[in-house]
Amino acid sequence: MVERKRLIVIVICLFVFGLVALLGGLLGKKTGKVVTEEDGGALRCAYDGTKINPLYEVEAYVSDGTVVSFCSIYCATRWLQSNKDRVIYFTVIDEVTGQKFDSSLAHFVESDVVTIPEVKNRIHAFYVKEDALKHAKQFNGKAIENPFGTAFVLPKIAQFDKLTIGAPALPDAIPLRLAIFRPIFKENRLDVKVVSFMGEREGKALLSKEGTAGLICDLPTGLLLAKGSPSVRIVKNVLRANPYRALYGLVAPADMPYEDFVAMEGPRHIAVPEDLSSEFYAEYYLKNLDLSSEEVVIRKVNNMSSAWDLLKSKEVSAALLRTPYTDMAVTEKMSFLADDRSLPWMSVLVLKDSIIKEKLESVRRFIFGLEQSVLALNLKPDEFRTLLQEQGGIPKEARKKFPMPIFEGANCPAPDEIDPVMAWLDKKGLLSRATPYKDLIDSQFLPNPDDVGLAFCCR
Repeated sequence: MVERKRLIVIVICLFVFGLVALLGGLLGKKTGKVVTEEDGGALRCAYDGTKINPLYEVEAYVSDGTVVSFCSIYCATRWLQSNKDRVIYFTVIDEVTGQKFDSSLAHFVESDVVTIPEVKNRIHAFYVKEDALKHAKQFNGKAIENPFGTAFVLPKIAQFDKLTIGAPALPDAIPLRLAIFRPIFKENRLDVKVVSFMGEREGKALLSKEGTAGLICDLPTGLLLAKGSPSVRIVKNVLRANPYRALYGLVAPADMPYEDFVAMEGPRHIAVPEDLSSEFYAEYYLKNLDLSSEEVVIRKVNNMSSAWDLLKSKEVSAALLRTPYTDMAVTEKMSFLADDRSLPWMSVLVLKDSIIKEKLESVRRFIFGLEQSVLALNLKPDEFRTLLQEQGGIPKEARKKFPMPIFEGANCPAPDEIDPVMAWLDKKGLLSRATPYKDLIDSQFLPNPDDVGLAFCCR
């Protein structure tokens, strides 16, 4: 009897061990990440089982929504040979910054440096071309084509729709840029191209081009564009002022406090960039300072950089600035005469009516991808600081200490928020205050924040 019981126990134990092994194998196949107890939880390459060094990890996002991990570019390219119909994208690691990014944006170098001795991988990935060239020169290397190929043969369910969006050289565009750098848009089956522009005039010209779907701009400009040609709709807020950081501000030199500015004798020369939104903010601030037209001389300048230079050299009494220059003004302890920290205005994303009608589902996925990008930026600001410094339009002297903005989640301008701007546009004869809200704002694409989680590439 004892022997029979012992045999039953042994059979049960073997069954349990087998079941655990089976489940472990299934879970390993689902993620493509092999973990062994003896390695203390170390990840293993899905191709050959080599231990993964995080600095050289390659990940493949496949059509069933799972991720497969590899120890090197060498192993990933060999696995790709029999999985070309499954891959949505690969991510690689920039060897300089340690940042994970879309492999299609990488500069690849083959050199004498071996990253993974087990497979003798000599292929290296860099985000910045200059870093790639420096490595090649230092280690007897040469630039090579993308080893994954320029495009994947995607399964039918994963075909990408294409959108082109205009992005100003401002911190506001970082959610858009991150969703390309980390292939968030690709996870949402989109091929999004960003075209940079400088200033309002260049942005309007870009929007008029047939291939452009929309752009990021400030609220006054967005409202006016909505009734322009081509007609657009504001579909999402991007960056709003908050109690701690201004978006726009009327700023005087550090040695010119508010009381001294108001009490100045003679006209006050104020530098204002020559665009619609700057004009709105400048007039709004000056009106609240209760200064007569005789007491102010507006000096029109080409851009914010020119306004900043005139203010720093004290060639003007004050300047109308916008982030990143308002943040730089705080660092230099300049005097804020007025700002929007308690005002309800923001920058916005506008999309063409024609795009909304023709690509309804693509627009929905585009906005969802942007929300995933905003979530990643707000949850992990330090992780993406390098991207802000390199692509946020921040002058070099301010990049090191420039704080990461807090980007706005799923929201659109409310009727009471746009009313003061509409009144000003109406007074200028640019846009009737009676224009229906629905002709300006389209909030149908905003997802429920509870449904938005981090994209795989940001986890």
